[in-house]
Amino acid sequence: MSKAKWIWYQGDFETYHHLILSCRRQEKGCDYPCMWHLSSPEKSVCFFKKFDVPTDTTIKIVTHSTGMVRLPDGLHRVNEDIPLKAGKYDMIVELFDLEKFPSMFLDSEYLVSDESWICDSHDKVDVPVGCEPCFYNENDDPSVFPFEYEELTPVNIEKINGGVLYDFGKESFGPIELLCDNPDGISLTYGESREEALDFNNAILREILTKNDSPVRPARAFRFIFIKRETEVKLIAKYEYLPLEDKAYFECEDDEIKKIWDTCAYTFHLNSREFFLDGIKRDRWVWSGDAYQSFMINRCLFNDNAITERTIKALLGKPPYRSHINGINDYSAYLIFSAWEHFSHSGNRKFLEEVYPNIKELYGFIVSRLDENGYVVQRGKDWIFIDWGELDKDGANCCEQILLWNVYNVMGKLASAAGEENCCSQKADALKEKINNDFWNEEKGAFIDSFSSGRNFVTKQTNVMAVLYDFADRNQKKKIIKNVFENDTLPQIKTPYFKLFELLALCKCDKIELAQNYISSYWGEMLKLGATSIWEEFNPEKCGVDHYEMYGEPYGKSLCHAWGSGPILLLINQCAGIDFNTDGFTVRPNPGKYKKFSACAPVGDGYVKVNYDNGSINILTNVDGGRLIFGGREYKIIPNEILKK
Repeated sequence: MSKAKWIWYQGDFETYHHLILSCRRQEKGCDYPCMWHLSSPEKSVCFFKKFDVPTDTTIKIVTHSTGMVRLPDGLHRVNEDIPLKAGKYDMIVELFDLEKFPSMFLDSEYLVSDESWICDSHDKVDVPVGCEPCFYNENDDPSVFPFEYEELTPVNIEKINGGVLYDFGKESFGPIELLCDNPDGISLTYGESREEALDFNNAILREILTKNDSPVRPARAFRFIFIKRETEVKLIAKYEYLPLEDKAYFECEDDEIKKIWDTCAYTFHLNSREFFLDGIKRDRWVWSGDAYQSFMINRCLFNDNAITERTIKALLGKPPYRSHINGINDYSAYLIFSAWEHFSHSGNRKFLEEVYPNIKELYGFIVSRLDENGYVVQRGKDWIFIDWGELDKDGANCCEQILLWNVYNVMGKLASAAGEENCCSQKADALKEKINNDFWNEEKGAFIDSFSSGRNFVTKQTNVMAVLYDFADRNQKKKIIKNVFENDTLPQIKTPYFKLFELLALCKCDKIELAQNYISSYWGEMLKLGATSIWEEFNPEKCGVDHYEMYGEPYGKSLCHAWGSGPILLLINQCAGIDFNTDGFTVRPNPGKYKKFSACAPVGDGYVKVNYDNGSINILTNVDGGRLIFGGREYKIIPNEILKK
């Protein structure tokens, strides 16, 4: 018999916590509602189980919800002992919860609540129950996310401007407790920078408390906290986190790379919570594009399947789909890519079976909004985002069509994995021909953003995607390298978000040294300015407090953004060349300008270590199925034996 766990309707745990998280944003003292449609958990659920009782026993259905237990002898109350005589039973537990979501726990001699149960939401459709391994105690509450806490000590306390400024030394996230009986009149300002904490009127996170407010304040992002009141008030701050394990490292002869790695990893930890967040200060939301990159980084650093699966399920929500994921056309595509890539790396068929119906619904929504040419276009309040920057989005945008082409390819793979026939490959081939005819500009040697505007405008973003997803053929790729990647007259990509896509595309074109140089010049320069976590965007031409400005706000920029952790992916996946899927793993080192490096990364349930030294390499792993591709040859990697070449 398996271990007892709390169980609930499939997907409700992710749906509920995404709902709560999406409604927690605050800005300048106001609650800031989420800007996209949110799904809700089921309110009434039936749990079913057939079981045998060899001898007389007692069971108790433990729940925080309201309901009853239906047995052959009649109805029984929840949270009370129920005597059972030896025999066969067909039990139904009917629960409802108008505030959270129905869940239950049973740990008895002959029966436990676990993955073997089924449930329905009174729609006569049976589905497997959902559960999380961390909820296995009768006193647990699945509506409370299981964070851990660590008390923080400020590195400096300064009396200034009639108040007290606490500096905790680096970016953090968590609740604070004000040590006072009555918080009335306390002015509280959180700052990722000193300047923000001392500028109440412009700070993103700020509040003036009343006597009715709790002295324990909600978890928020901060490095600095400024408290102002006539009488001095002290505080206790805590770091709220998930205990995710770093399973990777990368070091080389350049000591700066280790500092960049450590800062990226810390940034990633801060944004790895109930789900992968975009940032911890301003939005604290789950954005599909941001999460897509986080999934890649996670595979290199934590390889924690649970947080990836929670995030994908939360973003998918529940059909029918009335708008794109996060309201953004490209983000719907990225979510489909994410589902396939996670399955291909984890091999988790249970996950595929759970999300595939929703993925099909999302795919149907995407194709239902195509124009008469079969192109993605803006419909109603759609947001064609792609990236912050100067892009031509008039009519059909080429970047969106390349993403659609890859959607067809990925849906074909997902359908095959699910045992369904499909015609996605034919759709992909037909679309590719149209894109090449309409968007490839031979004179410019590149793909243009839009043919309808007449501008023939070329951007890096569109051509990055053409290379990254292997849409461009060999001849086109050569021209793109020359006319786009090596063309400094084109607008430069300035967000770490799309810069990561660009650097990955450069690596596909054997330009890894450009990526390595950029890690030092972009991320390295950010650290020289005192960054303790990676920013949402960095423009080296700015100075002082101007670095903190974004979206028209003097402190609008997030100074701790998940998409800034891209060097982890670049160093592990591209430089050390470590990649894995359900068929095994490969090590294809590409040291570039580094003369020596040492790397370790998770592969499946184990690890692989790579040490490179001036043309020589040795590999050590504890899992089977590994291949080294080095010096134009391929070698089998034997577990627990050092391979030297």
